[in-house]
Amino acid sequence: MISLKGKLTYGNKEIGVDIEIEPARVTLLTGPNLTGKSLVLRCIYKMATKQLGRFKRDQIWQGLEGVRCDVDNKIDLAIYVDAYRTSIQLYEYIRDEFAEILRLTKSLEQIIKSDEQAIVGQISGRVEDVRHILKADHDLARETRIDGNDFAIREALDVLYQLKDMYARVAAEHDLFDDFLPLLLSAEEGGFAWRDFKTGARGRGLVELSTAYAPALVAMFMIYSYGASEGREVYLLVEEPEAHAHPVMAHFLGRLAAKLAERAEEAGLGFHAVFATHSLDFLMGAHGKHSKAYILRRTAEKVYVQGVWDGRGYVPGLSDPGAYEVLTRT
Repeated sequence: MISLKGKLTYGNKEIGVDIEIEPARVTLLTGPNLTGKSLVLRCIYKMATKQLGRFKRDQIWQGLEGVRCDVDNKIDLAIYVDAYRTSIQLYEYIRDEFAEILRLTKSLEQIIKSDEQAIVGQISGRVEDVRHILKADHDLARETRIDGNDFAIREALDVLYQLKDMYARVAAEHDLFDDFLPLLLSAEEGGFAWRDFKTGARGRGLVELSTAYAPALVAMFMIYSYGASEGREVYLLVEEPEAHAHPVMAHFLGRLAAKLAERAEEAGLGFHAVFATHSLDFLMGAHGKHSKAYILRRTAEKVYVQGVWDGRGYVPGLSDPGAYEVLTRT
């Protein structure tokens, strides 16, 4: 059980928080903005024994001290991914500048008085803090990849390839849109290796990622998280997994999560994924026997869990634009 209870300061108001969820292999959090989806991800991340992500342990709960976070589940490793914040472009541009600042401060420490060295140390510390916050996607991917093993990663890739073949067959048989597969990424020491199955193009040493690679990052972190889950409980936490993905691709990513959950259950691995999503396509793709989707809502007084989606056609909030389209036409 994951429980968040308390109050948040929201401008001139206090908003109550009353959220309880029982996570599944794949847990989906959907609902309007400002209903606590990211709060749940932060709570899980906060309680993990080991954390991989841009948040530092002492920063993850800043400003949220009025909310009590309780997690009964064992979490050995949490990996936090925000698909909208692919930061490698910015990071790569300023990484060398940070390195030079640190070099200069270390040189200063050797020539200035001891009582002034503390100030230089503070400058170095602040630079390190910024470097951590801006940690590039490649750094996170390498750390996650190192935590895994090749056999489990190979197993996860087999799941992806089997799913790719299924979607390709269905697309051919029914003349459907077939751009469902994201580019594939592999985090090597010198950058990303990449492959585009549709065109046959491939390359290595990629260090600057555009937003077009966001779906590829999500797929890669699913595979690496699965690879790291042998003998321990691993939680992949993803904000907006559908970011920059075509609806068909978002559905494929959701189905990949569901299939990895099925394989993890069969193999006895500790793979779990929690997604905060606004995408009906991703939600439908991820629905399965090892998935659970929670609908979060808010009133003027609190944020809360409205209920669990039963897998039927209507999804509160996500299905409503169709009704608005019909009922607001004049």
